[in-house]
Amino acid sequence: MKQNDPAALREQVLAALLMADGYCSGAELAERFGVSRTAVWKCMEQLKGSGCTIEAATNRGYRLTAMPDLFCVPYFQTLVQGCRIPWQAQHLTETGSTNTVAKRLAAEGAPEGTVIVADRQSGGKGRLGRSFHAPMGGLYLSLVIRPELPLTDMMKVTACAASAVHCALQDVGVTAQIKWVNDLFLNGRKICGILTESSFNAELMTPDYLVIGIGINLHPDPHLPEALKPIMTDLTTETGSAPLRCVLSAGILRHLETFLAGIHAHTFLDVYRENSCTIGKRVRVMLDGVPCEALAVGYAEDAGLIVRCDDGSEHVIRTGSAEIL
Repeated sequence: MKQNDPAALREQVLAALLMADGYCSGAELAERFGVSRTAVWKCMEQLKGSGCTIEAATNRGYRLTAMPDLFCVPYFQTLVQGCRIPWQAQHLTETGSTNTVAKRLAAEGAPEGTVIVADRQSGGKGRLGRSFHAPMGGLYLSLVIRPELPLTDMMKVTACAASAVHCALQDVGVTAQIKWVNDLFLNGRKICGILTESSFNAELMTPDYLVIGIGINLHPDPHLPEALKPIMTDLTTETGSAPLRCVLSAGILRHLETFLAGIHAHTFLDVYRENSCTIGKRVRVMLDGVPCEALAVGYAEDAGLIVRCDDGSEHVIRTGSAEIL
């Protein structure tokens, strides 16, 4: 923490409150962070101004009883301690696209495990050049990894990310379904989109880095465009609540690094297959450049979608998307 940095101190104090089992002594907090008790009191007042409910008791200290979903970097870092990948988060109030920020940092040499989290994106990106609606209140994170993988494994990485999101949501009591190749649905409507982007070494035909962007709708958006209302939803609308972004982010990253470590053994495939909302459905895909309606029957080991055409022939789709009919 930088000396005399009120914002950094406030985050450290919030992290201490979140991790505490009961009250935090003001004197102990002041000693821990090398500041005065007055500085700690000012942090508490600022946190209250941000919407936190903090109880103060004589001779006991402070206790956090309720809070808005503030992304607290020091608290997040405690949740990813012990991970194989050294995840390090940077939090932005707003940005055009977390993927754009992460790609720039990766190109400048940012290490594997760099994580960018934003409260809002003004220019969120989806697959195939589409935009991604990303208002205040969602979870928008992009992460940098530097795997030693061939180009043929890139679809597996996106499938690993989708499986990791499914498992992290399951950990907080939400059972979502995975739509090939990069979306998650809840009660028939989209709650999550994933975008994997990369920079490749043309000589070795391997990625220099991969950036995985994940966007999850946590709360209702009062400004959701009419065209999106039939196809999008959020966790609060569907379940009555949403987990803290720090908790959900850390859960995703823990599951993701486990799936990535087992990518050659295809450990992600069981989750990906068992929770698919695509398999068993008729879909419209592009086959040799021509639109084709077929039955989705399974996934190949590289996460390609296996479809069966009406003439009985089977094909593996590895590009584009599958529109469920």
